[in-house]
Amino acid sequence: MDHITSTGNMKTPRVNLDPEAGLVELGGRSIPENTESVYRPLIDWIQEYKEQPKDITTVKINFEYFNSSSAKYLIRFLEYFSTMKKSGKEVIVDWFYDDDELLEYGEDFQDVLEMKFNFYSSKEYNKI
Repeated sequence: MDHITSTGNMKTPRVNLDPEAGLVELGGRSIPENTESVYRPLIDWIQEYKEQPKDITTVKINFEYFNSSSAKYLIRFLEYFSTMKKSGKEVIVDWFYDDDELLEYGEDFQDVLEMKFNFYSSKEYNKI
């Protein structure tokens, strides 16, 4: 299984999908012209990863901003982790936020997915 990384840019997110470490990191900005083209590879990756995940998977979400189209794909992506957790794997979701709007998104996703998130200020990102 491939380790996928991307530095992102002003419109697309930073990505680090590391299957050996059981680490998933997404962040930055997500306002792409074609949301499907950005998130399809991530969804394909998680579909493969969930077949043989690590015992503990850590998901770190640290967006400055994402649009509503990205939110739809992001929650779809996170649903796979919710399924993994319900099947007995440990999944830790660390949600970092800069403002109340991003905190509310995280709280809404947590409720919809029925899984606990840890919430932190974005300033704490490199400390965790």
